[in-house]
Amino acid sequence: MCGRFVQAGPVAVYASMFDAEGWRDSPAPRYNLAPTQPLLACRERDGRRELRPLRWGLVPHWSKGPDSRYSMINARAETVHRKPAYRGPFRSQRCLIPAETFYEWRPGPQGRQPYAIRMKSHEPFAFAGLWDAWQAADGSLLESCTLIVTDANALVRPIHDRMPVILPAETWARWLDPGFRDVEALGGMLRPFDADRMEAYPVSPRVNSPSHEGPELLEPLRRTDG
Repeated sequence: MCGRFVQAGPVAVYASMFDAEGWRDSPAPRYNLAPTQPLLACRERDGRRELRPLRWGLVPHWSKGPDSRYSMINARAETVHRKPAYRGPFRSQRCLIPAETFYEWRPGPQGRQPYAIRMKSHEPFAFAGLWDAWQAADGSLLESCTLIVTDANALVRPIHDRMPVILPAETWARWLDPGFRDVEALGGMLRPFDADRMEAYPVSPRVNSPSHEGPELLEPLRRTDG
């Protein structure tokens, strides 16, 4: 499960990264983005790529609407093609979610220790995601998304048995193309990312609370942190 990550921006970096139209607003950098909060995602519509804010936690178009639970924030790669909430979006409503870092927690004698996990280059990367749009009785739309997770790679496995799917840049065009509906080929993209290109290190347990924000959350853990 992936329950927190960093989306520090700026928007222009993501727009350039995906060759997409930038969102007109510039949201504040997020160093502890949590479920139910808005995030920026890239999707393709009418042959154009766009960055859009989406609620983290998928609300299927056929559902009764959102709730306050942390539900549908992650979709399992093994079953995403057949679960009712995900199989439609998996066919034609896929997105890329930019990030610089994600967090996972390792159980230990003193409790769960958070780790920051990122590229060794510190460059942003892209999670594989799905999106959907739910319409309220008043006609307003709520657009939301979920991250796809798979087995952990060798770096993440000592921390957690699952990790978000990170897609290499050469797969982005096919993933975003709503006209590409080869389920087998799409499923083949949902693999653990190359561990040799990544790094992980412990950080302060302050990241445990989504009320804590700021770049200091990414600093390596010191003995006095808490």
